[in-house]
Amino acid sequence: MSSWYYVDGGQNRQGPVSAEALLEAYRQGKVTSDSLVWREGLAEWSPLESFRGELGLASVAPAEPPSAPTPAGIPDHAPAKKNNGCLVAAAVVAGGGLFLLIVLGILAAIALPAYQDYTTRSKLVSVMVQGQAAKVAVEEFRANTDRCPRDAAEVGLTVPSTPGLDGLEVGTLTDGRCVVTLTVGMLGTEDSARGGQLLFTREDNGTWSCSGDGIPGNLLPSHCR
Repeated sequence: MSSWYYVDGGQNRQGPVSAEALLEAYRQGKVTSDSLVWREGLAEWSPLESFRGELGLASVAPAEPPSAPTPAGIPDHAPAKKNNGCLVAAAVVAGGGLFLLIVLGILAAIALPAYQDYTTRSKLVSVMVQGQAAKVAVEEFRANTDRCPRDAAEVGLTVPSTPGLDGLEVGTLTDGRCVVTLTVGMLGTEDSARGGQLLFTREDNGTWSCSGDGIPGNLLPSHCR
């Protein structure tokens, strides 16, 4: 009868034992069908399952492993975590974020129109610069002729390619005063002043006054209102 050797659950070699003793170890759960076994005549260690027919494993029922007992004091079901504090914290964070969004919305509603007015006024100032150049030309013409020019061509002026400027006219009012008229176009994305006019009028004492026609007062410089 062949003597068998096997590797137990602790990875220790056991034997020699008889085939009956090996089957008993299998029945008791000391070895499984995957445990390595060897006997004389074998070239290498092989799983016990490889010798099912030779040893008659089919007729032997392996022992069922005992179920692990539940440690005392540990309930079958873990209690639900108390996350009231987390919920409160999350609610505070969410509420704070909402409040911040509201504040930012209010600030944007205040700041955006103010910024748009600022950029529009800046573009209107660029238009007014052309009026200043026209006033200089009128003064030179008047110094040489002692009268106001009939039109812009008489003083050599044309409409410059300035964004926001649609027209430039020079003439004489019915009371004899010289006047420079600028017609305002599209000021960026703002069209509230489009079609309005800036008027520079030469007074009798030689000074120039400024006024606006059809241009919102908040866009006009203070000296033109």
